[in-house]
Amino acid sequence: MKQFYFFLLLLFFISSASAQSSELDELTLPVLRQKLSESKNDTNRVKLQLALGHLMFFKPNKGAKDIDSAKNFAAQASTLSYRLKYDFGIINSMLLSAEAFYNSDDRKMGLKIAQNALAFSQNHHNNDGQARSYHMIARYYRVSDPLEIQNRMLYINKAISIFRKERNILWLSFLLTVNADSLFQVEKNTEGLKLLFEALNLGKGVSRRTVEGIYRNIGRISFKLGDYTNSLKYNLLALETAKEVNDTTSQRGAINHVIASTYIEMRQYHKAIPYSVEVLTMARRYGEHRFVILESAALALEYTRTNQPGKAFAVLNEMKNMAVNDLDRLSVAVEYINNLIYAKRFGEAALYVQQLTSLLPKISPANTQELMGAYNALASYYSATGYVKQAYRYTELYATMAHKQNFAASARTAEYRYYELLFLKKGNKKSAIEHFLKEKEIKDSIDNVAKAYQIFLLNIENEALEKNKHIDSLSRNALLIETKIKRNQLLQKVTIGGTALLLVITALIYSRYRLKQRSNALLLQQKYEIDQKNAVLQKLVADKNKLLEDKDELLSEKDLLLKEVNHRVKNNLQIVMSLLESQSTQVHNKWAQEVIIESQHRVQSIAFIHDQLYNSDKVSEINVLPYITQLLRSLDGSLNKKRDKVKITLDADELWLDVAQAIPVGIILNELVTNALKYAYPDNRSGAINVSLKQNGQRAILQVSDDGAGSSVDLGFDMADSLGISLVKGLNAQLKGILLFTYKTGVTVKIDFPIEKTATVRD
Repeated sequence: MKQFYFFLLLLFFISSASAQSSELDELTLPVLRQKLSESKNDTNRVKLQLALGHLMFFKPNKGAKDIDSAKNFAAQASTLSYRLKYDFGIINSMLLSAEAFYNSDDRKMGLKIAQNALAFSQNHHNNDGQARSYHMIARYYRVSDPLEIQNRMLYINKAISIFRKERNILWLSFLLTVNADSLFQVEKNTEGLKLLFEALNLGKGVSRRTVEGIYRNIGRISFKLGDYTNSLKYNLLALETAKEVNDTTSQRGAINHVIASTYIEMRQYHKAIPYSVEVLTMARRYGEHRFVILESAALALEYTRTNQPGKAFAVLNEMKNMAVNDLDRLSVAVEYINNLIYAKRFGEAALYVQQLTSLLPKISPANTQELMGAYNALASYYSATGYVKQAYRYTELYATMAHKQNFAASARTAEYRYYELLFLKKGNKKSAIEHFLKEKEIKDSIDNVAKAYQIFLLNIENEALEKNKHIDSLSRNALLIETKIKRNQLLQKVTIGGTALLLVITALIYSRYRLKQRSNALLLQQKYEIDQKNAVLQKLVADKNKLLEDKDELLSEKDLLLKEVNHRVKNNLQIVMSLLESQSTQVHNKWAQEVIIESQHRVQSIAFIHDQLYNSDKVSEINVLPYITQLLRSLDGSLNKKRDKVKITLDADELWLDVAQAIPVGIILNELVTNALKYAYPDNRSGAINVSLKQNGQRAILQVSDDGAGSSVDLGFDMADSLGISLVKGLNAQLKGILLFTYKTGVTVKIDFPIEKTATVRD
């Protein structure tokens, strides 16, 4: 009879289950009201009105006022939808109105509105509206009627077919769950379970709240069929999901109640207590008086079975004070009798037996569960106190109702009590053995059903696992293909960029060659004119010719080097540096010279990269430790020429980076160290610049700090028109890094960037 509480409370909790009309249904009531107040008269406002109306049905202590609010939201959404010619809003406002009439027990009007929504959807070729209308119509067919439940499943299947075709996963997973409930109702448990697992696989990708309900349904049917292990497993999963989505609805109460009931059936009463306490708290919060009475009975049972009689009878006393009608008083008497019998306090139990006996004629025969509980309690009392005749009488009443209601567990209880009474009390061994065998037969039947269910559930779980493995394999293959495509795209971009750079360099070389030709022609013409006009200047002309010959020799040597440049990118960059150096000697503006020198260092930082590539066996990555060492040594030699030299230190891991990352790192380092040498130590001050490159998991941290002036204003480093800082910020963005400036004792610049997959740290 412990399942008695489960089935009664389930009627309360299951009634709250419903579908989400949209993703907005997962938002809380205050959030939706805030969004509605800020919305404009557009389709989004319609969706908010529908979501708010739908949420009215989930409020604790839902009453007529809440249903009227839902009707008002439906009317507002309908008016705005017709003005916007928004079919989705028109259809769903009708369905919201139909649901409101359904909840107010005006089934005739509600069904008519749902049928109008279906007709509108069909006329406007709106598949989503048709499917939702089919679902609403299906709700008007009762699950308790064998004929009506078939019509209910017919309409649900029509909706499922449409949502499957439209790939509306959210609604499809929900309706599969609804159809599974109907199949369980007609004892088609295996078919229903298949639908639940299909819904579970679909729901995992769209809504955790949907997954919560599916876990709960699997746990519920597992409990019903006596598979308590899987009942506990799936209800705990449902509870975990409920906590994850912050579910405070009655569905969470249903989950806690089934967990408590499962622990009771497994005789683990101490584990059931916290779950019953939470259910009781929720029932009180919702103001559900009858369910407070029933859950109090379960909690008292748990306290008694864990040798906490004080707490048990405190709960029963509170339950007694809450009784307001004969049905409540009957429940109180039954629970006092059961708990007092367990405590072997038969004298006190006798008082409640008298009270219960006087209450029985007042209870309607329609209250089957309550009457069975009373008969069972009386049979237990009379059996325990040795009144065999009375015990046998109430056992017969209990057994008759158990067989009529097809309650196998209750029938088994009755058969075992027959056996005890006949064998132990009367000594009628033959009849006792018949009842004993009947009890074992029922037990075997229950166990066989549970085992068959366990095997079927295990097979479905394995099938789902194999499907998920196959899906994971396909996902991994798709990810590998995507990675290859991205890599190929990167190589293509690098190739195009390299080709463009080579074309620019070639154009520069050709320009220099043409300039040299023009210069030589001009010099020859001047030499000829000077020879003709003044023979006295022959010695001067000879000296000049000597200089021209030396220049031609140098140009010849340079031409040889330029030919070599065509084969190595490093030499190409060296030529760019040579051009910058030549240009700096011809410019007398100090600022321009500094700009050219800075550009030279930037190019040099790239040249060192290609030098490392040239001397390395790898073509796509370099060891940044020798590269940084070489770069810092170059900067130290070219810029650190003050009287009191600045000390540059390096602390770096032997980190290998892809070229696409090494080049930005080199340029950034060049900019930061150059800036520190130029601005951090005015007036020949001494100091230290610390460079660090460390790996932190899958990320690298580049840090350059100095102990110099320490002011971003004095250093000019954060100026908006600074090319250096623009380069650093732009290259940091290319690295997808986090850039941080700290001005404390000197300046510290820190860049934290992810390491590409090709990068590694070598021992």
